[in-house]
Amino acid sequence: MNPSLRAFGCCLAWLALAAPAAAACGLTRVAQMPLVQLGAHFAVMVGIDDVLRPMIVDTGAPFTVLRASFVDSARLTPDPSYENVRPTFGLGQTQSQADVHPNVMPARLALGDLVFHDRSTGVATMDFGGALPENDFVGLIGDDILGRYDVEFDFPGRMLTFYRADGCYETFVPWTGPYAAIPFDHKRGAIVIDVLFDGERTRTLLDTGNNGSFVLRRSMALWGVSDAGLSVTKARSTSPLNGGTSTPISMFMFQTMTIGDETVRAKPMAIVDLDVPLASANLGLDYLGSRRIWLSYPNGWIFIADKGGTTSLAYPVTPAPTAPAAPAQRSAAIEAAKPPQDDAPAP
Repeated sequence: MNPSLRAFGCCLAWLALAAPAAAACGLTRVAQMPLVQLGAHFAVMVGIDDVLRPMIVDTGAPFTVLRASFVDSARLTPDPSYENVRPTFGLGQTQSQADVHPNVMPARLALGDLVFHDRSTGVATMDFGGALPENDFVGLIGDDILGRYDVEFDFPGRMLTFYRADGCYETFVPWTGPYAAIPFDHKRGAIVIDVLFDGERTRTLLDTGNNGSFVLRRSMALWGVSDAGLSVTKARSTSPLNGGTSTPISMFMFQTMTIGDETVRAKPMAIVDLDVPLASANLGLDYLGSRRIWLSYPNGWIFIADKGGTTSLAYPVTPAPTAPAAPAQRSAAIEAAKPPQDDAPAP
């Protein structure tokens, strides 16, 4: 499961909104990139100095980090200052287990047309182990970049788009068509919404870097579910950070899981015995990966459409300026991992 730092806090409301666009509101498309599937995760191709490599897009990661082995092989320039260094540790780990590395300063970090120059970027020891497709990744795109924009994850259409909303205020809604909206709490690099598991209000992290959802064992105890009510250990969750840690997974069948006005019935969920501050559950790609998701970080709302093609933009869009081309190197494995062109909707 995703290993990123997490911090939580939350409030709940669900509104079915389909308001028309306000005349003064408009969107600037800052960047648009195909989502590349790496095993059970999603990445985008990021230009790092003179190479193009996949980075996993992770709403559960408080900050953007590069993989230590890639940093060494690419010989990226170290950041001489230690001011921005942060320890990175995963689920089941403590800060004392984190391998701490100096930051690096890529001359160019390019997410499509969104280009950062000489940006101090964190470094972490990360490895999924074995021959998993995820091991082609070179880092995580975290909240320090995502949290500056309105971000649309079109998982069915395999497209990630960064927008800047101009002249849009509290009533801003991005789409026309069927969708719903939930306010989220955004603290310390995490997005938290409320989910109801068998009617129990549960603070839940929205986590695109996690391939599976789970509920904490401590919550089950509070709800009166004993160990006898859980399945025997079915699998183990392994963090790719700092050499990895392994946590046993049990299963529990919830009669209902309610997110806004959507209720999923007979929902099996992983149950893990971990200590995650301020949250009791994690919502991953097993739910998010089949939907179209819009995260309006400036406004604190998430918009969800259960089918990618049923909504359309409610506002005029100004295309992003074209960035100058840069030389890039691609491995054969990454070329094979790229989705077919027909999968991506036209801008």
